[in-house]
Amino acid sequence: MEANEMIYPVATVADAYDVCHPETPLEDVNDTRFVDLTAVRGGENLVNSIAFAIERTRSPNFHRQLVTGHKGCGKTTELFRLKDRLENHGFFVVYLDVQEILDLGDISYLDVIIGIAKAIVGNLDAAGIGLNKELLHEILQWFAEKSIIEERNTESEGKVKVGFSISASIPFLSKALAETTGHIKSGSKRREEIRTTLERELSQLLERLNTLIDDARTRLRQNDYKDLVVIVDQLEKMAYRTNKDGLSNQKELFVHHAGQLKSLHCHTIYTVPINLVYSANLGDTFGSDATFIIPMVDTQKTDGKEKLTQVVARRINIDQVFAEAELVDKLIMMCGGSLRDLFRLIRLACQNTDEKITLEDVERAIRALIREFDLLVREEDIPLLKRVEKIKHVDRSFADLLERRIIHEYQNGERWADLHPAVRAIAWVDRELNPPAIL
Repeated sequence: MEANEMIYPVATVADAYDVCHPETPLEDVNDTRFVDLTAVRGGENLVNSIAFAIERTRSPNFHRQLVTGHKGCGKTTELFRLKDRLENHGFFVVYLDVQEILDLGDISYLDVIIGIAKAIVGNLDAAGIGLNKELLHEILQWFAEKSIIEERNTESEGKVKVGFSISASIPFLSKALAETTGHIKSGSKRREEIRTTLERELSQLLERLNTLIDDARTRLRQNDYKDLVVIVDQLEKMAYRTNKDGLSNQKELFVHHAGQLKSLHCHTIYTVPINLVYSANLGDTFGSDATFIIPMVDTQKTDGKEKLTQVVARRINIDQVFAEAELVDKLIMMCGGSLRDLFRLIRLACQNTDEKITLEDVERAIRALIREFDLLVREEDIPLLKRVEKIKHVDRSFADLLERRIIHEYQNGERWADLHPAVRAIAWVDRELNPPAIL
């Protein structure tokens, strides 16, 4: 059965396993599985907050936004809802999933800029919105002259020398940019050649892309759109690496090249790794109010636990799938407020049964999650874990622990933090945190 044919809540263990995929966001804003968690995440609504900022930022200014949160917090689902809200209010919204077109293991700000250009052109083409043909020709000719794309004869698709006429059309530019991002993602020798050329011609690249974006915005307004918004998602998943000077690729992208990421003539939203928020001053580079952090759900409070129970009940008929309703509470308390871990626990509990999920299945799932976190915690982490236990607060020294999700951030009136329940349940960690009293 296709996902869009599934009738919720499902009533079998097999279907429960299928509908709890931890990496699948809810793209349809009318999806009955959606539960608004704003109230149990501190009350800050991502959709309203960012939408208001964009709607109230008037040309020639543009809103720049960073969004972050722990992996599995429901960020992408919220961004799809933001996209829908903005579209309903008259904006042309381009959503870009960078992991589909770029290599998150080796990503440059130049890759991101070209990816954005490709997404804008592709979306305009799909919407049937044209661009100035002379401008298109100039941009294509420039890309060809710099050997970023290969100029082709549109009839034979054979390569031709620079200077020949090329097709000045959005589909042709879209295809050319797609080939460029293909080279970038593949990790071929062409990737470094393209990056070297773009770096050398950076000012001209940005000038030409902004000229294209300006023309797009003019034509969008002629088609009754208010303006252009670009959402760049999944950048928070970029692999962490350091260069020979010890600078992380995350800081290189969002701090050292913040100016380039902010230079495009449109409203832009980027997702960023949560640990970067604590290891770099993004307020200086993107603005004091530019970062929105999606906290975890506080499962220690009744309303938080009830909301996550509702999340499960929207997908699964609890009475038909679980031997006892209380078993869902056990999974919720172990997930630490993470939707991703909640769904993973449910799937783990489904793996050894065709019948109803029992206490034994739930305990097996919990032990599996604990073992996973046991591999992540290091002896040198203990002093910081003790500190979190004591003060319930994190600063930049906890960035790595936040990245590994050993620590979760919450917000109930004020920011606070705590250990993931699976970490606290690791036997040797528990002994370190709670040593036996000396008689």
